[in-house]
Amino acid sequence: MAILFVNWEKDIMEKMEETMKKRLYQALLGLVLSASVAAGGFFAAAPQTAYAQNVATDSESGYHLADNVQDGVILHCFDWTYQQIIDELPDIAKAGFSSVQTSPAQLAVKGNSIWYYLYQPNCFAVGDSGLGSEADLKRLCTEADKYGIKVIVDVVANHLAGDHSNIDSDLKGSEYWHHAGSNINYKNRWQITHGDIGMPDLNSENWLVQQKVSNYVQQLKNDGVDGIRWDAAKHISLPLEGCGFWSTVIDKSMYNYGEILVGAIDENEVDQRTASNINWMKEYTSYMSVTDSNYGNDVINAFNSGRVPSGFGSWVVSGLSEDTLVYWAESHDTYANDGGSTKYVDQNKIDRAYAIVGSRDGASALYFSRPAQTDKEKIMVGQKGSTHFESAEVAAVNHLHNACIDEEDYYTTTSDLSAAAVVRESGACVVLGSGGNREVTIANGGLRKDGSYTRTTPGVYYDEITGNKFTVTQDTISGEVGSTGIAVFYKDDNGQGGGSGGSGGSETSETRDIYLDVTNCSWFGSDSAVAAIKTDKDTTFSKMTTTVTTDTNKTVYTAKVPKDAISATIVRMLPSGKYYNEKTITLNQSYNRYTSDGNWFSLTTDLYNTQGGSGETQTGINVYFTNNYNWSNVYAYTWGGDGKQVQWPGEKMTYVGQNEYQQSVYTLQISADCKGLIFTNGSGAQTVDITSGIKENGGYYISGNASGKYSVGTYINVSKKREWLFVKTAILFLSKMAYFLSEAIEIIIQI
Repeated sequence: MAILFVNWEKDIMEKMEETMKKRLYQALLGLVLSASVAAGGFFAAAPQTAYAQNVATDSESGYHLADNVQDGVILHCFDWTYQQIIDELPDIAKAGFSSVQTSPAQLAVKGNSIWYYLYQPNCFAVGDSGLGSEADLKRLCTEADKYGIKVIVDVVANHLAGDHSNIDSDLKGSEYWHHAGSNINYKNRWQITHGDIGMPDLNSENWLVQQKVSNYVQQLKNDGVDGIRWDAAKHISLPLEGCGFWSTVIDKSMYNYGEILVGAIDENEVDQRTASNINWMKEYTSYMSVTDSNYGNDVINAFNSGRVPSGFGSWVVSGLSEDTLVYWAESHDTYANDGGSTKYVDQNKIDRAYAIVGSRDGASALYFSRPAQTDKEKIMVGQKGSTHFESAEVAAVNHLHNACIDEEDYYTTTSDLSAAAVVRESGACVVLGSGGNREVTIANGGLRKDGSYTRTTPGVYYDEITGNKFTVTQDTISGEVGSTGIAVFYKDDNGQGGGSGGSGGSETSETRDIYLDVTNCSWFGSDSAVAAIKTDKDTTFSKMTTTVTTDTNKTVYTAKVPKDAISATIVRMLPSGKYYNEKTITLNQSYNRYTSDGNWFSLTTDLYNTQGGSGETQTGINVYFTNNYNWSNVYAYTWGGDGKQVQWPGEKMTYVGQNEYQQSVYTLQISADCKGLIFTNGSGAQTVDITSGIKENGGYYISGNASGKYSVGTYINVSKKREWLFVKTAILFLSKMAYFLSEAIEIIIQI
């Protein structure tokens, strides 16, 4: 016992000694750094961390996205990592996608990176199989909330991995599995729900299986996930069949939709709309939305033949409600699997098909991000695919979809099926079966089954993709469809779109002036082209006018834009109305002058105020950021106050030089009464939310990591050399004192 006491006493003394050293060092370091702060150095004392979240509601995000998944459209980020999705969130929101869908988050066999291994999971729990950790998934959900974007996770519940040695130990018993084998007769519903589809089939009637899946759903919900895509839903029995799986696992506070490839029963017959099949489908829709895969196949097959589809979705015709359906023009099954029907189909044909399904009322629509590879065995987890979702034609379809929520649609075609239109009250989408750049005249709506006549409100509209004029009468829609074969025009309650009488643009009276300095743009002056501008509040371009400024020999254009506009697109417009050299810029709420650096595609913001709207100078303060982590780019994202929330990742900061430690320092003027501030590199890395202590000449640097976001330290920026000389002297003096004191304490401790 004595020996034990001596050892314990020794341990305690060693811990006390170490603690004293740490506390002394921290105290002395605090003195040094505090002196530095007081004198104005580029580094500071203890970090100041803020954890308040900046989560905008959908209506506040500025992107006019749908408030729920079903009313909006879904981007399928197939095999993207969570970080890759985070990096693309600004462009995803700008393109009008209300939701993103990830690949399965369940833990799969480690070491396998081919995409289909994610559909062979080991268990019902979030695990890192190449997409990212659970913490990464939570961060994706948090970041997506800032844009009003919902997160959907693909869930594999019908089966687990074929190798039972890797699955959860409590699911290895035979009672947890069906044993009907893999030779499925698809005209037999029981075999569909009990047979193997390549992996052993889970016993969905078993209570433990149901609880495992239900607990996993709640884990995803607690992580911030908004919705579930149920893989192979057709192969899991319904309550109508005496199985309580769906009634147990479905959380109706989340969005749910199930993968139904072809019909619920009869997969081999030509007509899937048999009475029994429809009854099964209606049972599914009492728990979730379902995919109308037949319709997707019909639409893409039509465009493959150079014509437009001849009719509506198959399940709508059968009596299913449109608001229980999910449409697609391409899915990961039609692309990634062996014999995929769309993998070699031209992207433009896919886009035309998406324009049809994405313009429809009630049903959500899914847009698939194509992998870089077509070979099934070369499509890898974590390899981000195509970003074609950013294209003008896809974004235009999404904007129409979001602008016309709850407006009935009518699908109409020309007699020869060379063109079609999805007609909504506020606008329409016109699609060609093949080709482009030609005039089209098509019927303005028609009589629906319920006896209502759906038509687009007559007037003059402008195509969001090309700017071409469309004339809408009571009977017809006429205009030139551009090279993509897709034209979209609309007018919504937010002032977006080209309206009747050719008014177009924003209806808001809250405006400010935008100035564009094109002195160094080579194409200006070479012909009669002028600058034209369109904001995120508009769908048609407005010509900018020349203005007289205090700057001599400057070619400056000006235009009034909505005060709350987040971004603007600038083009070179010819007298014919055609435009080229498109460039989208983020609108700084504190400054409103933009200057070309000689390359039209690289506009930079002038750091001086030309006063907006009212002519009153906006009040701003200067903040600084010491780039001690060597980010390639530095942005400052702000929100609240008089300055409107800017588009993520914020305004690019201006380099001002290096401090005494060869660290780059950046500055930006922000609204004096902004409520929050985040520094970011624009590629996923960011600081925590800074919601207090924001003031003139306030400086920040990265002091550590806090839950995936960098904590910050603060300082006051003072650039006077005399004051910096004082700082260096003080630091040197205090450093020497710290050294001597530490040596003295070491001697005392040793004694």
